[in-house]
Amino acid sequence: IKELMTAIKGPDFPTGGIICGKMGIRSAYETGKGIIKMQATVFTEGVDGGKNGGKKNPRIVIKEIPYQVNKAKLIGDIAQLVQDKKILDITNLRDESDRKGMRIVIELRRG
Repeated sequence: IKELMTAIKGPDFPTGGIICGKMGIRSAYETGKGIIKMQATVFTEGVDGGKNGGKKNPRIVIKEIPYQVNKAKLIGDIAQLVQDKKILDITNLRDESDRKGMRIVIELRRG
């Protein structure tokens, strides 16, 4: 199994995402069953150059989501948390995905 894991790092999921830890992969190779924990791939943007040289609000951009996570449900769940005031610093949430790839933008309050 150890040699197999050096050659085959793990599964390649169609929606991307990051695999957290190797125990689930090891278990899947050994027994045929395993739980693989994953997380989304995100980055931040703090764009300069708004009107009069000011800064726009910082953003979190989701580029990939874990396999079998429904994008529409994810966006809806985040929107519901904002509406219920459980998350306070989100000012805008939008799906900018296109044929080039996934892009979910979460704009944050400055400061």
